[in-house]
Amino acid sequence: MQPSDKDYLQVLSEMESWGSYEISAQPRDLSKLDGIRLLLKDLGDPQKKFKVIHIAGTNGKGLTATIISSLLCVQGFASGCYTSPHLTDIRERIALKGKSVAKSTFTKSASLVLKTARGYQGTPYLSYFDVLTAIAFQIFMTEKMEWVVLETGLGGLADSTNVTTKELCVLTKVGLDHQEVLGNSLQEIALEKIGITLPGIPVVVAEQVTELKPWLTEHLRKSNVPCYFVDEIFDTYFPENKLSLEFSSKPRLACIQTSLCAMQVLFNGNSSEKQKWLASAQKVRMRGRLDLRQNVFWGKHGKHFKTMLFDGGHNFDALTALVEFITTNKLVPCTLILGMAADKLDPALRNPLRRLCEKAGNLIFTPLPSPRSATPEALENFITECVNFEHSPEIKHSSSAEEAMEKVLLADEKPVVVAGSFYLVGEIMKILENGSAA
Repeated sequence: MQPSDKDYLQVLSEMESWGSYEISAQPRDLSKLDGIRLLLKDLGDPQKKFKVIHIAGTNGKGLTATIISSLLCVQGFASGCYTSPHLTDIRERIALKGKSVAKSTFTKSASLVLKTARGYQGTPYLSYFDVLTAIAFQIFMTEKMEWVVLETGLGGLADSTNVTTKELCVLTKVGLDHQEVLGNSLQEIALEKIGITLPGIPVVVAEQVTELKPWLTEHLRKSNVPCYFVDEIFDTYFPENKLSLEFSSKPRLACIQTSLCAMQVLFNGNSSEKQKWLASAQKVRMRGRLDLRQNVFWGKHGKHFKTMLFDGGHNFDALTALVEFITTNKLVPCTLILGMAADKLDPALRNPLRRLCEKAGNLIFTPLPSPRSATPEALENFITECVNFEHSPEIKHSSSAEEAMEKVLLADEKPVVVAGSFYLVGEIMKILENGSAA
């Protein structure tokens, strides 16, 4: 008997009872993976049934994971991919051969995992991400995936995903984010992230800030981890495959290059294979990551928005990339809907946020659908404190994402940019897809 939509909703409801860092910003003890290890053991160790590529980093993890998983399919393998966060549906996090897992498949595996987890009665502790990771592994096993690409949720060394053997590790660009958990310097953060590496298992490293590369080289050498730096090997591996910025952002190109190098390290592809990988990589897109759309329809009002850009990036590098993307694609002046988590309002973000707001003719500050949200007043004060805009956008506050969209209707036909949080991007996507907020 197939699980019903009611069963699926019941599973989602039960999962919400598990503590979620994404909602609370209160992390579990990052020194312990006892809970998920026991859970997986009692499930029969599903994580041992497939080959793993493990990805850590600050920016670009999700897109890199998605591209590599797509290229594994091109190579003829059944490939699964585990990423976070999701925007409108939790099943986005678990992809099978490039498509979100079916409700019935998710419900079956989630029911089994939750039943096992309930039996522990809180000891050992399991986080929401522990449980969801175990569900993903169970799905990948039951659906007979041959390769699985895992994106870390937070950090690396003590992340819930770091409980598998692996064929390859990937480190995307390291930047400042989650300092309250991972450390206050790039080296401290990088040390946590390269905790996914294992002696003798190669790691492909995306281009990093200059001062970090020598430290990474030495640390990985001492750990006996074979290391491939993308900026050193890409032109050698792909001499005839020049990538152009004309149709891609710099962050996207970095993800493509890193993914292609990962495939070459694993499979040593010939010229024909590398051409196929390149063509396929350039087609991969992820919702909510520099996600530019044309003629977006809002059924509730029968309104088409000529141009909309969605981006959930919320750290220095991501916001800087967003400003550059808006400029390159001539989306100025725009109507900017901006919402952020209160714990993200670090002084280091004032400058990229100021530059972002200066791209706006109309600026709408809005709260997130999350208890972590900064208020519109706090967000405006944070950005404008000790800062004068080069020009004065028209500033409005809204009480919700839907009210922010209503205010957009009153603006002229400027491009609309939704930024600052994946929560906000997901909520506005739901509003556009469903007609109004769920």
